[in-house]
Amino acid sequence: MTGMLSRISKLSICGAVLLAGLLVRPAAAQIQVNSPDGKMSLKLGLLAQAEGEAIDNAPNAAGDVHAADNLFLRRIRLLGNFTFSDDLTFFFETDSPNLGKGNADGTKNNADLFLQDAYATYKFSKGLQLDAGMMLPPNSYNHTQSAATLMTIDYGFSTFNESTPITGRTGRDYGVEARGYLADDHLEYRAGVFQGARGVGNTNPFRLSGRVTYWAWGAETGFFYRGTSLGKTATLGIGGSYDVQKEYKAYSGDLYWEQPVAGGDGITVQVDYQTLDGDVFLKNLPKQVNTLAEVGYYFHGPKLQPYIQYNKTDFDLATLADVTWKQLGLAFFFGGHNQNVKLAWTDIDRKGAKKRNQYLLQYQVFQF
Repeated sequence: MTGMLSRISKLSICGAVLLAGLLVRPAAAQIQVNSPDGKMSLKLGLLAQAEGEAIDNAPNAAGDVHAADNLFLRRIRLLGNFTFSDDLTFFFETDSPNLGKGNADGTKNNADLFLQDAYATYKFSKGLQLDAGMMLPPNSYNHTQSAATLMTIDYGFSTFNESTPITGRTGRDYGVEARGYLADDHLEYRAGVFQGARGVGNTNPFRLSGRVTYWAWGAETGFFYRGTSLGKTATLGIGGSYDVQKEYKAYSGDLYWEQPVAGGDGITVQVDYQTLDGDVFLKNLPKQVNTLAEVGYYFHGPKLQPYIQYNKTDFDLATLADVTWKQLGLAFFFGGHNQNVKLAWTDIDRKGAKKRNQYLLQYQVFQF
């Protein structure tokens, strides 16, 4: 108990420093350059997330659990969007995730900045748009969300489980995707062909990924889905996705619901259910079922949003231990998604092992 209080106090000190910095709030602004005729433009933005973490390491051979503490940059991204015409745009962003975070061997993660998203979109009509480049395949709602507008402190713990086995980059892959919105925006489709795992000699067939969403109301028509509108928008979407390459198969179903209430408050609910199986093609991706559920309530007066996130991975093999993550969080959206602070506690329960605790404190600055 004393150790837990000590670790919470450490994060509280970090939080106090962050809150002191919030007294001087940067003005909302947008960096944009336009051509003389106004037909072309370049918009630049930034996403930065400073994070403090206190977590119990996995038990050692003797069954003992030791604590680990970190101060690092969860994300540091430069974003850009070129508009060449009403029909053609190009989006890119860089990242260096977990920069400065400690590794198991005692060193720090000093990875270089790399290109994470880079894709062009040509809009033939609202019902037919083509995205080409490096992007997020539409595996599920959570898989296609923007990191800048999450309600929770981060994505689900198992959202990108296919990424490393299929040689992606934080869920991204290279390819081309058709996307469109039909029936007064009630029906959204996405269908893409991606590199996937190429294999020796690059002889593997391409990866096929797609998604259909029925928007009962409040359709989201951008490339990235949001995590919460902070009580501003009523939305209900029910979707299904597939992702296949040779014997690898992934199928998911999800629901996203937002409802403004009480003159400015808002309810946000997300549920994702996914089956993954790498089979003999991706042997390092065992057959599993991943469940994600998030519920949050936004209080518009104090701009606070407490939330609960539940994530579970059930493996098909008895030799692999199922894992459950239960997270309780509180977000202070004093500047909306442009500036906020989030605090979270996670109970990590791996079957057959001692439970572990994780405490996270994150400060986000975003402008785009």
